Amino acid sequence: MRRQPDAQQLRLEVTPIRRPEQPPPRRATTSTLGPRLALSPDEAAGVLGVSRDYLDEHVMGELRIVRRGRRILIALSELERWLDRAAARGTVARGA
Repeated sequence: MRRQPDAQQLRLEVTPIRRPEQPPPRRATTSTLGPRLALSPDEAAGVLGVSRDYLDEHVMGELRIVRRGRRILIALSELERWLDRAAARGTVARGA
């Protein structure tokens, strides 16, 4: 013969899961070490004010870059050097 369970044994308590209204804040990805020394090609194109395609076709061949695996880095000083050389050539070409 089976015994009837007590009413307290049958009562289940359901507690709703409370979800935060906003996701937890993400860790900052920027470094507190100082200003950046290098940029990705997309960032470099943005800084120069050109498209990535233009950068690849007309600029990258004249830049010294750093490659590590798939990662490409372009030093800010290299972009400045390229701008100085390109501006000097443009001035000479117009005067000739």
